[in-house]
Amino acid sequence: MRGDAVDEVLSRLPHTWTADEAERIAQRFRDSRPAVPKRLVSRLWQYWLQQCPDAPLFGDTEDDLALVLHARALGLRVPAGDPGTDDGPVARWARRAREAAECGPLFPAPLAWGPKAALAPQVRAALPSSLVRAWVAGDEQGPVEVLVAGEGLPEIRQQVVQAALTTCLRVNGLGDPEGGDFVGDHIGVGLIRVTAGLSGAQASLDIPSVFRARSVTVADAVSSTARGALRDFVGLLRSLAHETGLVEVADLAYADLVTYTQGLRALADRAAGETDRAFLRAPRAAEGDGLVSLQPYLRTVRGQGASVGLEFSPDLFTTDAYMSVEQAHQRVLSQRLTMDARLRLDQLETEIDQLTADMRAYGQASEEERRTLWPATVLLTVRFDEATGRTIRLTEPEEVPTEKYYEVNVPHLIEMRQGWARRMRELVEQLETAVHRPHAPAQQVAAGRFLDAALRGVVPDESPATERAFRAWCTEAAPMLWFEWRCSLRRYGIAPEDVFTPHTVLISRYLPPTAEDPAVLFSHPYTLVDTTRSAVLADAGRAVLVVRDATDHAEPAPADATGPSAQQLWDDLAALAEQPQVEEEFSRRFLEALRARPDGIARRMIEALQPAGPTAAEEDRIEAALRTAERHISLGEGMDRALMAMRNEAFLTARECLDDIRTETQWQARVWLLRAIVECRAARLESREIPGLLGHQMPGLPDVALRALDEAGSADEEFTRDWLEGLPEAGLDKGIRRLFQGLPRARASCKGDPLNKVSPEREYAVWLFRNAVEYARLARQLDEAGEELAEHQEAVDAALAKLGRALEEILLGPYAGGSRGAAEELFEVLTGQEPPRYGRVAGR
Repeated sequence: MRGDAVDEVLSRLPHTWTADEAERIAQRFRDSRPAVPKRLVSRLWQYWLQQCPDAPLFGDTEDDLALVLHARALGLRVPAGDPGTDDGPVARWARRAREAAECGPLFPAPLAWGPKAALAPQVRAALPSSLVRAWVAGDEQGPVEVLVAGEGLPEIRQQVVQAALTTCLRVNGLGDPEGGDFVGDHIGVGLIRVTAGLSGAQASLDIPSVFRARSVTVADAVSSTARGALRDFVGLLRSLAHETGLVEVADLAYADLVTYTQGLRALADRAAGETDRAFLRAPRAAEGDGLVSLQPYLRTVRGQGASVGLEFSPDLFTTDAYMSVEQAHQRVLSQRLTMDARLRLDQLETEIDQLTADMRAYGQASEEERRTLWPATVLLTVRFDEATGRTIRLTEPEEVPTEKYYEVNVPHLIEMRQGWARRMRELVEQLETAVHRPHAPAQQVAAGRFLDAALRGVVPDESPATERAFRAWCTEAAPMLWFEWRCSLRRYGIAPEDVFTPHTVLISRYLPPTAEDPAVLFSHPYTLVDTTRSAVLADAGRAVLVVRDATDHAEPAPADATGPSAQQLWDDLAALAEQPQVEEEFSRRFLEALRARPDGIARRMIEALQPAGPTAAEEDRIEAALRTAERHISLGEGMDRALMAMRNEAFLTARECLDDIRTETQWQARVWLLRAIVECRAARLESREIPGLLGHQMPGLPDVALRALDEAGSADEEFTRDWLEGLPEAGLDKGIRRLFQGLPRARASCKGDPLNKVSPEREYAVWLFRNAVEYARLARQLDEAGEELAEHQEAVDAALAKLGRALEEILLGPYAGGSRGAAEELFEVLTGQEPPRYGRVAGR
C-alpha cells in the first residue's frame, strides 16, 4: 500500500477498516519503529481495543508489546496491568511492559559517589562526581568548546547549569534568525557541552552525517560574539575554581581534540576493514594529563552507518505530560532569564528617553524660560542600581543647581544607562531569538536534557515542580525508550553493556516542526573518553567501539576495608610532619591517606583543628574576660548600633542601645547628644531641620530631646556647647561624625581587668573570637532564611517576612559587623528604600 493510501485509511475511523487494511497499517507500524507517529499509534491502538481485544494484534510478542509501550509513551489511555484485574491479551501485554528484563533500565545501577571516589586518581571525568571538572578547548582566537563533567554540589551545580544555559541560548541566538538547524549543545545531568563554533577555514569536528546536524562552524560576523559568550562561561568556571576549590578547569588545544577525534574514526574504520583483527588503544601517559572529550559510539561494521543511534517520533514531546515538564523547566530557567533581561532593558530605555528629553528641552530654552519653567535647584530623590535593575529611593534628598544638573549629572546618567542598555539589548536579542526562532533552540536543549535523563534514570535538579512533572513523564516514556534501544541493539548484534555504561550520555538532535519541514528526533549515545585513563577497543565482532574506564568496575566501598586504619595513617602523618624538609612527601602521603580513608582522615582533621574544650576554671576566666570586654567596648559598639538602628528607623532599638552604654563621664555627653538626635528623628522631624532646632534649641523640639541636651551639658558642658554652636552650619551628617571622632576603637578600649587577672590582649582575643562565632551564626541564619524563598519570584513583603529576622540581627544585633554591608544592600534592593546616609564613620 502506497503512503497516500495508508494516510487515507488512517483518516477513517478504525471500525471501518477491513482486515487487509488493518494488516497493512500494522505493517506500517513495524516498518516505522521506533519512530512511530502518534496518529498511527492512536488509530492502531483504537482498532485493537475495539475490534479484537481478545486476541494479539500482531501475533508477535515484540510488536504487541511495542504497541502498548508506544501508546503509553504518547499519552494514550493504557491499562495499568495490575495483577488479577484482567487476563485479556491487552492486560497481559500491559503487565509485560512492567517487567525489567525487556522494559527496565538499560544503565547499571548508579553508585553512591562519596569522597573516596571523588578523590580517586583512576578517574577524572565522572558524571556523578561531587567535584566539577571542566575542559576548555580553544585556539588562537579563544575558547571553542567547553566540556563540564560532574554533578557537583547543589550550590555549584545551580550556578553552572544556569550559566551554561545562558551561554547556549546566547550563542544559538546569533546569526540568521530565519535559519534552522540542530543545536549541538547539551546541558544534562552530570555533563554539559557548550560550543562557540569556528570562523573561517579552520578544521572542525566531523559530526556524523546521520545527525543531520550543523558543523561546529559559525559565520565570521558572529564568531567573536559567540566566543565572548563562551569566554564569560569559562570565566565563571575559573572564578568558582578559585573561590571554592570544588571546580577544576583544564585547558587543551582544539587542534588536539580534532586530531584525537579523527584518530578514533580511523581506528573504527580500520576495525571494520580488518574483521579478523581487534585493535586496542590503551591509556597513555601524556604531558599535562592528556585530554578528555565526548565521543560518539562509532560502529565497527560497514554498511550500518557511522555511529549508533535511533530515530524516535518527535510526538513524544507533544504529550500533556511532557508539556508540563517543559513549561516548568522554561519557567524556572529560560523564561526567567529572558524576562529579567527584558524588564531591565525596558526600564533603562524609559529612563534614557526621559533624561534625553529633559536635557534637550532645557538646552533649547532661553534664560528667561529657564528661570520661569525650571527651579533654581534640583532635588535628587532616587538612584538606579544597574546591577540589580532596581530604583532605590534616597532618604536624604541631594540638592544641586539646575544648570549643573543638566550639564554634568544628566549626560553622565545617560551615558551610564546607555552602556548598560547596550549590554541588556544584546542579551535580550540573543535570548529571545534563541527562544522564539523557528527551530527553537531553547526547546531543543530542554528536549535533549530530559530525554537523556529519562534514558539514564536520573532526575534533573531544577525545581520541585520540574521534578514532579519529569517523574510523571518518565514513568510513561522511559519503558518504551529502553525497550526500543534493546530491540535495536539486538538487531545489530551489539551488547547493551558495551554502549550503556556509567560514562555514557544520550545526545539528542531534536528539531521542532517548521512551516515547511516536519519535526525530527534522533538519539545517539556518547561516551566520555580520557586519553590517560580510558581504554578504547575497536573490534568488528562487537560491532561498536567499546570504551572502558575505572567507573565500569567501581563497587560500593566495603564497610570493613582492608589495609591500614585511619588512625594508623594519621599517626604516620603526624610523625612525618615533625621531620624537617618533608613538605612534598607529606603532601603526597596525606593525599594517599585521604584517598584510602577519606571519612576517618577528615574526622581526625576536624578533631585536630578544633581545640579541646576549656576546663571549668578556664571557662570562668573566659567569661570574666568577655564581661570585661563588653563593658569596655559598650561605648563604641553601642553608639554604632544606635546610629544604624536610627538610620533604619528602629528607634526603640536605638534607645535601648544608648541606655545600655556604660562609660566614663567624658564620653557620656556624646551618648546624650546622639540620644537627642534619635528623639528628633523618632518625632519625624526632617533631617535638614534638626541641626537648626538643636543648635538654637528652638520651639518644636521634643521634650525628651531637650532632656537629653540637659544631661549632655551636665556631663561635659564645654563639648556640648561647642557642638551645639557648630551644628547648624556643619549639618547633621558632620555633626554625627564629630560625636564619633576620638571614640576609642575596640582594640584601644580593651584595657584589661587586673582584679580578675584579665590582660588587655586576652580581653581583645576573647572579644574577637565571640564576634567570629556570631558572624558565622548570622551567615548561617541568613542562608537558612533564604532557602524559604520561592524559586522563581517572591513578593517583596513575603521576602522580607522570611528574611526579616536574619536581616535585623545582622544590621542591629550586638555582634553585627562583618556582613552588615551586604545585608544593608540586600535590604535596599528588597524595599527600594535607601536608609539615610548621614553619620558614616570611617573605620566602623
